[in-house]
Amino acid sequence: MKQYFIQFLLFSYHRFKKSTALRNAIKKLIGQDTIIVKYQDFRLQAGTSSAIESAIIFDHYNEVAVLKVIQQYASQGYNFVDIGANIGVHSLKAASSNAAIEIFSFEPESVNFMGLLHNITLNGFENIRPFKMGLGNFKGTTTMNINDGWNKGKHSLKMQFENSQKKLLIPVSRLDEFQEFGFGNRLLMKIDVEGFEKEVVQGASQILQQTPDLALIMELVTEINGAETCQEIIASLQSYQFERIYKITNDNQLVPVNQFEGSADYVCLKGADTIQLLEA
Repeated sequence: MKQYFIQFLLFSYHRFKKSTALRNAIKKLIGQDTIIVKYQDFRLQAGTSSAIESAIIFDHYNEVAVLKVIQQYASQGYNFVDIGANIGVHSLKAASSNAAIEIFSFEPESVNFMGLLHNITLNGFENIRPFKMGLGNFKGTTTMNINDGWNKGKHSLKMQFENSQKKLLIPVSRLDEFQEFGFGNRLLMKIDVEGFEKEVVQGASQILQQTPDLALIMELVTEINGAETCQEIIASLQSYQFERIYKITNDNQLVPVNQFEGSADYVCLKGADTIQLLEA
């Protein structure tokens, strides 16, 4: 009965009045529990004690442009590699866009990984392969800093957290080690690893160089790596024949750039067909 009442209040919130009072009432009812919500064309288990999940529940998720890019390429048969998959929002979007593509989802943190598995099962998707591990420029193990705060997507191999001393030993490999899976000649990739982007790119150098049509979505944050390292990442992609670079602005617009221009999600394109698909 409680779940139905929460769903009724959410319906009222989205359709009629997005008031603070109603939102707080919904948060109080959910408490530390989770509910099943439909977002765009997939479902997921979500609660209000996590930034990403709360944003999904109250429909203010800030990566709608990223999801649109994923839908564009997945629907055209691009296989998807999701590096830093969290609870699977991007992987779920790719799977709901095209049941025929292969999706490879990498998430090393235990709670997020269990959420990913649950959401895959919840939707009945059979084309997502989950891997409980991180990716970088070496094969072995390393220590991840765990953020116990509001944003459960901020776990990092680089950044320390003032509110948490919790750490997790995780397995790490290079993406190039997974070439036996056959990613294909048309590939979509997302990298969101809180400062470990350079290492992931280095560990995927063969795939990035050899794949003729590739769209790469990547978060670059100066607060962790600094502007110089972020620019080095862009420069290395340009050396791999990525010919178009777009920055996603705060209002979810794609703006063409020639170099790194501040913290944001970037979309880097390689191959005539890949470029044409986004620019058409």
